[in-house]
Amino acid sequence: MDGAMVLGLLLQGSALVLLFWRLRRDWVTHIGAVFIVLAVLYHGVNEIILGLFSGYDPYRPLVEPKTYVGLFVLWISVAILLFTIAYLAALGRKPTPIPRGDTERQLAQSVRFFDWRIMIVAAIPLMAVSLGGQVSSALISAPQSGSTAAVGLANQYFLLALVLASFGIVTRFGRRWLVPILIVQSLLVSAIAQRAVILFAAALLLYALARVGTRLKRRQLTFFAGVAVILTLVITSARASEGRLATTSGDSLRLQFLVAGLGQIGSPAAWHQVAIDLGYRFDGNSFGALELEALDRGLSPLGTTPLQNDVLLAVPSFLNPNKDSSDVGTRVEKVYAEQHLGLSEFQIAPGEWLDILPTQLGVITGYWGPWGILGAATLLGFLFGRADRWLLRSVSPVRLLLALGLLYCALDYEGSWETYTVTFRGILLLLLVVYVVKAVGTSFARATKRTAARSAVRALPAQAHRQADEGRRS
Repeated sequence: MDGAMVLGLLLQGSALVLLFWRLRRDWVTHIGAVFIVLAVLYHGVNEIILGLFSGYDPYRPLVEPKTYVGLFVLWISVAILLFTIAYLAALGRKPTPIPRGDTERQLAQSVRFFDWRIMIVAAIPLMAVSLGGQVSSALISAPQSGSTAAVGLANQYFLLALVLASFGIVTRFGRRWLVPILIVQSLLVSAIAQRAVILFAAALLLYALARVGTRLKRRQLTFFAGVAVILTLVITSARASEGRLATTSGDSLRLQFLVAGLGQIGSPAAWHQVAIDLGYRFDGNSFGALELEALDRGLSPLGTTPLQNDVLLAVPSFLNPNKDSSDVGTRVEKVYAEQHLGLSEFQIAPGEWLDILPTQLGVITGYWGPWGILGAATLLGFLFGRADRWLLRSVSPVRLLLALGLLYCALDYEGSWETYTVTFRGILLLLLVVYVVKAVGTSFARATKRTAARSAVRALPAQAHRQADEGRRS
């Protein structure tokens, strides 16, 4: 490590100290805090991991000279620190706790809306489509060209429907169901053979439950962490012996893949695959360093064009039928950057690019250069702070949906900003459903009250006649 990198790591450590000193254990319910922790993982902890598992990262040799890595780490570390300061300032003092009566009322409203039976009914067909090999990923993503409506819905809503079904079951039947539901949920998503999905689904569920006062005890957390590690090792071992599972694989092949992985746990090939994955899986600095080097060679920054492409990506296909068949650079930010910043080392064949992690803060380097990272990070920190402050004031269905959408985007920190537009396209549609259901419920309640009032008015004359008759008889 050079001096710039060491200084950068110290700055990232300072950001974590500020964050945990201010929020303490409550950081898990603050999405901006999750964003900061993941940024430090990909830009700071990663360098320590690379030191332990050197020689396995295929991206780092592409950066020449190596000083650009240390320089990028320093810039991104200052950005993380500025993000943290702006976030904590925007978050302000700890908000006044929601009165218990309001919390119980909002919780009851969320439990009714996200009824576990309805969520399970919604999740089953989406999972069937996912296991049938028709989707490219269980993570929220835009469907590929030629995809059917069912595939589009599975891409958009499978993970969210599964998490909300788990949330509904635990809130309906009690805390004792939390660990069993977490395990079942993890087993279901492990069939997709993507390790990140296991962790994303667990994080989303634990966040939603923490918002309503249900948290894992330390012993429960340790037990589930062990289960999650075993499942990720099963998938890693399967990849070592069988290769990556094709996204078009059917459910029977997926089961065989996991069984093969279970039999390979502990084998030399499996541990070698673990070392390979640790050697590159969290490298969030190589791409930014290459962008920094390209800008130093005199290439022009990308400006806001990638962000405009992200917005257009969220436009439904029926409004823009040619979207999915357009150039991949207009649909994937990192490919656009590779094309326009001359990063030809990533092109392994015409139209095919080597995968790499751009990261949400790191990719901004290509937009406006290193100084742009600092300004954008400060603004983003402020926006996340205000968002968390608003979201934490209530556990209503609307705020819970928005919080889960934003948390998912933060968890996908290794990607870029198209995650936000694609994710919130689906969230906005669900919010429309919430509004319609709420409006119908309100109208029905008002109609019921009016009917009851009219019945009472009609009953008054009859009651008066009975009282008059009784008076005459007496």
